[in-house]
Amino acid sequence: MPDVIIPGFSSLVGQAGAEKIDSGIVLLMSPPGGGKTLYCRQMILESLEDGASCIYINSSMTRKEYQNLFKSVTEEKIKKLRFLNPYLVTTSTKESDISTGINDPKLSATLQEIQNTIDEWTSSVINTNTGTNQESTTLGNNTKYAIFIDSLTHMFTLFEEDKVLKFINALSFLIKELETTALITMSGTQSSNGAILNKLSSIFDIVLEIDVQEEDDKIKRKLKLVSMKGAGSKSASAIFDIEEDGNLKFESEATSKSKLSICGLCKAPILEEPEYYLDMPFHHNHVKIYMKLAGAFGQARVSDVGPSGVIDAAFFFVDVVGLSDPALSVRRQIEKIEALNDMIGHCETFKKASDKRVLPTGDGMAIGFMLSPESPLQLGIDLHHALKKYNTHTNKEDGSFLDVRIGLASGSVFIVNDVNSNQNIWGPGIIFARRVMDVGDGGHILLAGPLAESLLTLDDKYRGMINLLGDYQVKHGQIIKIYSAYSGNEFGNSAVPARFKS
Repeated sequence: MPDVIIPGFSSLVGQAGAEKIDSGIVLLMSPPGGGKTLYCRQMILESLEDGASCIYINSSMTRKEYQNLFKSVTEEKIKKLRFLNPYLVTTSTKESDISTGINDPKLSATLQEIQNTIDEWTSSVINTNTGTNQESTTLGNNTKYAIFIDSLTHMFTLFEEDKVLKFINALSFLIKELETTALITMSGTQSSNGAILNKLSSIFDIVLEIDVQEEDDKIKRKLKLVSMKGAGSKSASAIFDIEEDGNLKFESEATSKSKLSICGLCKAPILEEPEYYLDMPFHHNHVKIYMKLAGAFGQARVSDVGPSGVIDAAFFFVDVVGLSDPALSVRRQIEKIEALNDMIGHCETFKKASDKRVLPTGDGMAIGFMLSPESPLQLGIDLHHALKKYNTHTNKEDGSFLDVRIGLASGSVFIVNDVNSNQNIWGPGIIFARRVMDVGDGGHILLAGPLAESLLTLDDKYRGMINLLGDYQVKHGQIIKIYSAYSGNEFGNSAVPARFKS
């Protein structure tokens, strides 16, 4: 059975022939102009060449545009490529809506068309010479299929979100049943698509992202591996160019290694001039991180961090206000920490998060959420609701009243093992969250600028609760933009933090 090819994948995982996978669902995210449609085209062309039959679904493309996109495909191979536009698909009756459960005639008809196409390809064919039925030798049980949806974002503009999600979930069951492969594209990035990723994360086996940067009037594109099931957290990238004929040219692994140095901390290629420490090359912003980690855990431990030890996440940092008060007994301090831990453990957002990292900090904790930028703020809101119930039964006078401050930020951290082989996380993302939290007083939920701004563009509901405080200078003269989240007496603290005033 032929495998389906993922362009450039071997450059990401560093294994010869790793472009091919037997089955699974791949998500590709890309900003406008990143080349996701051309990536789809490349994967289809290589899959056709490798003997697979492909279904290409694009809700924004006309048949003429489709024909122009694949005009280089031979007549023999074009028979193995089927084009569907869900918006233009013919709907004769709504009976299929009931059977598929999608409750949208066009999406339901599209799913039925996919099934019909596969049934057609796998069914017996009429032998025109003898007039008898024969099993096909070119299609049938030995055929590998690949399904492409380009793009999911455009489908959301044509159909209701919950119906599109039902369509994708129904399609995922078909893909698993056929043990085939699918590529789904989305516009935007991991942070901007956080809400959708959170709802569909369980169906994706591999998540890729195209990063586009402009340097010296030249466009530089990188294919990044965001995550892969069964391989833990991944962080790797491969440079590629779009040639004049629309084909994608990836820099080979051998070429990449000969031209690029590998960072001694994150083990990713260094695209700029490296900075050296102890004869090892580093990204400029990773040298100090390596030195601090080496001092804390030892160089042998840090050298094993690798790409799987680098996490891009949204962070929740909380501590108990006034816990260091000398008037507070040790027993009361322990009670407050235990109460905080118990409340967070019972918050729905915390319980539902499937991919999180928790690091106790003595008087609180730091939590990294890998899948959703919304989770830290939602956890803060959940915690404030729990605190309100808890504090109705406490007394401020005896020190049992529990007050916390919360800082939220996004960024990268590194996972390292301490001397007892326990995992710890440390890096810019968690440092930002801590510094933002330090600005706050009791009841504050403060957000660093990048995370707040991504939430404001993600959903209109955040505009009524996330408010700009302004610029604040933290350690080493660094200035960061800080926002405050609050809503009446529900959660948060609408007052300007005392440190911010000073």
